[in-house]
Amino acid sequence: MERKAILEEIDYLLKNYCEGCFVYKHFRKEHSQKFAQSFCINKCTVGEKIKSIGKPLT
Repeated sequence: MERKAILEEIDYLLKNYCEGCFVYKHFRKEHSQKFAQSFCINKCTVGEKIKSIGKPLT
């Protein structure tokens, strides 16, 4: 997959699933921004998908 296609797919996922995420807002309010971001990257299925799609970029 080329770089542009990878970035477009990641952008699509972020716009459709992550913007306005209630879980992120809840964790940010109840715990902290760092905790919420950590949850999104490590435990959220969308975050895991983004991480796996973006792996070739590194």
